[in-house]
Amino acid sequence: MAVVKLFLRIIGVLLSFLVAFAVAEVAVRHISPQEVGPVRFACLPELGDIPVPGQQGERRFSGVFAFRYSNNSLGWRGRREYREKKPTDYRVLFLGDSFTYGLGVNDDQTFAAQVEQDLRADRLSVEVMNAGAPGKGTDYALKCFQTVGRKFHPDLTVLGFFCNDFQDNARGEYYNIGSRGELQVKPLNCNRGAIKTLLDHLPGYNWLISWSQAANLVKQAGVEALINRGRQSGPDATDGLVVSYDRGASGYATAANKPLTGIYVKQLNAAVKRAGGELMMCYIPISQEVLDYRRTRTISPDERAIQRIAADNGMMLWSLTPLLAHSGQSIERLYYKEGHWTAAAHALAARSLSRLIQSGLVRRRQLMSNSLK
Repeated sequence: MAVVKLFLRIIGVLLSFLVAFAVAEVAVRHISPQEVGPVRFACLPELGDIPVPGQQGERRFSGVFAFRYSNNSLGWRGRREYREKKPTDYRVLFLGDSFTYGLGVNDDQTFAAQVEQDLRADRLSVEVMNAGAPGKGTDYALKCFQTVGRKFHPDLTVLGFFCNDFQDNARGEYYNIGSRGELQVKPLNCNRGAIKTLLDHLPGYNWLISWSQAANLVKQAGVEALINRGRQSGPDATDGLVVSYDRGASGYATAANKPLTGIYVKQLNAAVKRAGGELMMCYIPISQEVLDYRRTRTISPDERAIQRIAADNGMMLWSLTPLLAHSGQSIERLYYKEGHWTAAAHALAARSLSRLIQSGLVRRRQLMSNSLK
């Protein structure tokens, strides 16, 4: 009899919990909708946190976006796997952050995928690879190229630079910098902390955050607590598990992080050239930069800063700010409420970049042809 009572009590507790969770889920969906989707990152000893290799899934944000995505075995966007030997005349590698990766749009809607479609439509034999990784800066782009990208011998490497990359570069995740600007590779720590490790191995956790907005609200509260603790106790308090940004009145670029960014751009340019390719840079603006350009016809301090860095390295920075500003599209049509590009913005960027990339590849072919004469 006692056993029966205990069993009924356990059943009652479980039912009460399920009812309470269901009520909380309904309330969150109506009051404070959350983004849901599988665990997005896996830690590799060579590259740190990258999109989970081999993952296919869907991310949804009620009232904002819903998109399907896939990552290949390298964690690069799309299902296609790549051989070191080129199957086409040309190969283009895209590096960048979540805008380049295409957060918010399907695989075939990213500007990288559409660039390949446009170039092939013009009968150019080309393969485009998208190695964009959310939350990463130029230091990661360099590390990714040195570790993986160079093996595929891209003719053209395109770095998509976003303004908060300045702050990403200041985290010092991948390199120590010597007094003369030389880089020393840092060992990467994949120890994700006791709480994160426990959650990653908790049965049903991935399913829960893939479908429950209430669970993601709790998760987001924990992330914000870590960010606040880091601000109060110093950046080491988060153990590198949380990436946060503080945009000042003049943007993200500061006297401290601009020289760091310059070093990484210089090193990336040199690495690409050693691999037999060329580096091209494009600037990806936030929505406020587009709005300000429409009003003032001037670019932001962040964009001016990276333009100077590109010029110092003998490179041209292609700005996508005027393109979006003069597109005739509303900001709501170009940017999701949470800040990333819509499919419409990706399409605009792809058309512009396709022309630039085609010109660059044709010029490269002419130079190589002349050098053989």
